[in-house]
Amino acid sequence: MRFIAIFLITNSHLDHLYPIPQLGTGGAIGNALFFMLAGYGLALSWQREKRTFPQWYERRILRIYPSLILVVGIFDLIIGGGWKSWTFLDYLKEFLWPTSAWFISALMLFYIVIFVMLKLKKHNAFLALIFFLFIPYFHMYLTSVDLSHYSIEGPGYFKWIFYLQIMLSGCYLAYHSDKIRFKNHSSIVILIAALIIYYAFGISFLKGHYAEYQFIIHLLTFAIVYFTFAIARSAFVLEKIMVYKKTSSLIPLISGVTLEIYLLQYQVYSNIIVTSLFFPINIIVFWILVIFLAFIISRMSDFIRTFLTSYLNRKLSFLQ
Repeated sequence: MRFIAIFLITNSHLDHLYPIPQLGTGGAIGNALFFMLAGYGLALSWQREKRTFPQWYERRILRIYPSLILVVGIFDLIIGGGWKSWTFLDYLKEFLWPTSAWFISALMLFYIVIFVMLKLKKHNAFLALIFFLFIPYFHMYLTSVDLSHYSIEGPGYFKWIFYLQIMLSGCYLAYHSDKIRFKNHSSIVILIAALIIYYAFGISFLKGHYAEYQFIIHLLTFAIVYFTFAIARSAFVLEKIMVYKKTSSLIPLISGVTLEIYLLQYQVYSNIIVTSLFFPINIIVFWILVIFLAFIISRMSDFIRTFLTSYLNRKLSFLQ
């Protein structure tokens, strides 16, 4: 699922590389899959081991910030010439918070909410909060969102409410995943139907038709994420795709560097090396370069992460 998520997110930014720009789509679904998986993983981790908030949040920081600092430091600060003009506030903004990646600024706040919910030890509390968040969702939708065109996935904080709901749904599913089964291919039928309706509405909204109902896109995304999760747990996926020699190594490799691919993609798809090539060579070269660079950044991040973890452990032992 993480492999699919990063493919969709990245593909949505490659419209300028396709002969038909509309092929660059899927970003919102990819984002939803990513946030759902983030919540799912956090809840599973919490079930295995409980930590204090500083310990728990430290692990989240060490997972994200080494890669962020490397990418921003190398490509924006040094190569991009940020060192010539950045102010102190610019350094804080780019390296600390909110950063140029909106999903990181959202995650760092969502983590606090998720920790509080995990501490409650009430699985249904996740479901209750998801439904409660529809109150501010529709309040902002009716008062702050431009409903003259498709805008719910645009800049701004409105979509944060939806992605927090999706992340909470991932936590809820982690406690009830044993009840989710792939049933008689109905999951595939429902998923395909939801995707068709999703894109039919999406095209209509993009053309400015019935844009006041664009919240339907988010509601459909809940179904798409859920049934994608169900299909991912099917015997076919687990026993055929995930153990197939060619995919069993490729999928884990790419899914292990999704953060780095997300951070690096702009640097690669906007580079003249890629933009000067013709289709489909430009797409192929893009993916080769971004995966290669992501792997390097990931290994460098692992080194930094190991060093910082060792340093913090030594410091903690000294204080104790």
